[in-house]
Amino acid sequence: MMNEYLVTKLKEGRINKGLKQSDVAIKIGVKGNTLSNYENGVSEPDIDTFCALCDIYNLDAAELLGEAYGLGVQGSDFSIKPSEIEHIKKYRDLDNHGKEMVDFTLSKEYERSIAEKVKQNNMVPITVKESTTYEINAAHADDYMGAPDELKKQEEDMMDSF
Repeated sequence: MMNEYLVTKLKEGRINKGLKQSDVAIKIGVKGNTLSNYENGVSEPDIDTFCALCDIYNLDAAELLGEAYGLGVQGSDFSIKPSEIEHIKKYRDLDNHGKEMVDFTLSKEYERSIAEKVKQNNMVPITVKESTTYEINAAHADDYMGAPDELKKQEEDMMDSF
């Protein structure tokens, strides 16, 4: 079965170009129901057919595949999607105050999320970096509830320093 994101983007690409399935099927040399199967996620095109569809629809095949499956980051064990790259670009444009707010919120949300997973799955503490182990317990979930007040206090303290 084809990736749902790709299915959606290929169908949108055809519709945005104002093309009928039958017209596209003729252009790429497949039966009309084959193209329908691609757009419904029943089957998936081979890479050459996928690239041909992207060309017809003026879509960037590499960008679509990267968004659908992620791009491996050299020298690391994770992948990143183009939409995540946009978040990084925005973060880099923030001033120091904005970065501190995002860092604080991300940290609290991460702790809350991990604590929730621990509760649901009876998981053990995790090591994020070789030297950093987080002791995750139910108390961290309660910390999150105080986050708005902590944010206000942190913001007031920062404003007083100017």
